[in-house]
Amino acid sequence: MDRTAHLDKAFYPSSVAVIGVGPITAGRFYVESLLGSGFQGKIYPVHPNGGEIEGLSIYRSISQIPGQIDYVISCIPARFVPQLISEAAAKKVKVLSLFTSGFSETGSREGRKLEAEIARRARDGNLRLIGPNCMGVYSPRSGLSFADDLPRECGGVAFVCQSGGNAIYFVRLAAERGVRFSKVISYGNACDVNESDLFEYLRDDPETDLVTAYIEGVKDGSRFRRVLKSLSAKKPVILLKGGVTTEGARTASSHTASLSGSNDIWTALVKQYGAIRVDTLNEMVDLAVTFRFLAPHVGRRVAMIGGGGGASVLATDACASNGFTLPGIPASVSAEIKGALDSEAGLILTNPIELNMFPQATQKITRSLLSMGSVDLMLANCVFGQEPWDFFDTWFDLFCDTVLKVHREIPKAIGVVLVSELNNKQPHFVTLRRRYCEAGLPVYYSMSSACRAIDRFVRYHEMRHHWTGGMP
Repeated sequence: MDRTAHLDKAFYPSSVAVIGVGPITAGRFYVESLLGSGFQGKIYPVHPNGGEIEGLSIYRSISQIPGQIDYVISCIPARFVPQLISEAAAKKVKVLSLFTSGFSETGSREGRKLEAEIARRARDGNLRLIGPNCMGVYSPRSGLSFADDLPRECGGVAFVCQSGGNAIYFVRLAAERGVRFSKVISYGNACDVNESDLFEYLRDDPETDLVTAYIEGVKDGSRFRRVLKSLSAKKPVILLKGGVTTEGARTASSHTASLSGSNDIWTALVKQYGAIRVDTLNEMVDLAVTFRFLAPHVGRRVAMIGGGGGASVLATDACASNGFTLPGIPASVSAEIKGALDSEAGLILTNPIELNMFPQATQKITRSLLSMGSVDLMLANCVFGQEPWDFFDTWFDLFCDTVLKVHREIPKAIGVVLVSELNNKQPHFVTLRRRYCEAGLPVYYSMSSACRAIDRFVRYHEMRHHWTGGMP
């Protein structure tokens, strides 16, 4: 069987059976997630006791379901899974996802033996297994989801994730900053479908522009190297390796029974094939945001607006530490800006410039700075929590209006930094973040993380230009 055969049915099923749907079970959660996410296909809940859930009849076994089943989600105890696979094979099921745990990740001989048994039955039955010990698939185009609060809108980012919890966390983090996904798959122990299968599939997937991944270990190192090479030659790949320390590798083994591999080998592998390696999920979100919203030709000459005195000093350090420069403001531009400020005595204009001192002229100043030929990128620095008065909420609204208006007028890159450890869940902050994201601007939560992400983005495209001889 072709290693990527049937995977279309994992992402675009016309029917889903959920096995193990009781009153308070993971199966019930999956059914509710499918309904809440707008899945348009057939949903078949299954439990030996029968009954009804959310207006759907609960079948007593998979064999009683009258129609074709493309995709099955297992939420039953591990000891019943071999029989389920045999029944699914008899129904010509294409893909079976195992939320069920209790296999090789337990470290027991019995768990490893049971996992080998279900893998054998799947091969014999010509169906693919995702997992065990995983969340399965989130595919917004088909409405397939493992949580009902994930975006329904589609995007170009794929996420291959060995961890179920990390899959949900990453999607939620990235979604609140405007990232939308083509496909997300949590694949757990990878007894059948593994990271190489998924990379190979996504390499040729027209809906995916960027591949992100959290991997604890690989099943076949040689194949993974080949597939990573071919994937990264076509699309950017951002990779977070779990289990890089001895202690982390031990935890990875007990989590998904993964053999972690040498950290040095992973570093060399990623560098050799032009992928980008990150150290945290937050860092991966920053890069996903950058690839999603910035054009590849961004340069390193920065104009910075906003912030305060001390915040601007720290922001300038962050820029310089990551290879960016802040050009001075030419006399002609300085004169133009001063003309909009009613000739304030002794005014000195520098880059960065603290616009909160000039609320009536923010748009004029911002447009003038971004129009400078010596500027490639503007960073808008919004530091919440340092202002002493409530009326600064109005200032942040004005600042946002200005940035969005200039963004529409001038075709240069703008990044927005919303610094707010104090109140980053407050309604006003959330509203501003949403406005920037909906306008197509990348949002970061610190100047250092913004500069680090944009630096790596720029270096990636510089190297890619070198590798391809200038071809896109």
